[in-house]
Amino acid sequence: MSDAAGAPPSSTSGGQQAQPSGPVGYISPEEQAKRDALAKQADEGMNQNISNQYRRQAAQDAAASAAVSGGGFVMDADGMGKLLPKWQSIADKLERARQLGVQLRFVKAPAEDDGSLMQKKAADSHADAYIKSVTAQRDYARGYATSLQTAIGTYQQQEQAAADAVRKQGA
Repeated sequence: MSDAAGAPPSSTSGGQQAQPSGPVGYISPEEQAKRDALAKQADEGMNQNISNQYRRQAAQDAAASAAVSGGGFVMDADGMGKLLPKWQSIADKLERARQLGVQLRFVKAPAEDDGSLMQKKAADSHADAYIKSVTAQRDYARGYATSLQTAIGTYQQQEQAAADAVRKQGA
């Protein structure tokens, strides 16, 4: 028997799902593009979150310094001198982490099948995000160390100039 439209009766029940249009594990280019866009968005969000954490920490540090010093800023060259090697060490460690992250890009796919190649592509995307994040952190640490070094140098020059002025006045 046929239905009202003249089509032969269906041998499948209405509850069965259509089969995918490729091998098991196949992801269409459209679906892969969606997944890549979501991964990129997540990576950018992670980097933005790290930047926001640094800004909040800097604001908290500034507020704590202002509270301790009664609202004024007191330059302590010895204190900055003790912090400088720590920040340089942090920058060096982050540079080593960045270099290790770069090596992740050279890991080969375990096989030449579609699944392995997709895993390699995903691993490369994560390596890129890691490298970007660690590079930003390293640059921040280097910049902070450079700022400390500049502040120490400026303070020492001012101290020397003041000592020279006192010596001239006394002579």
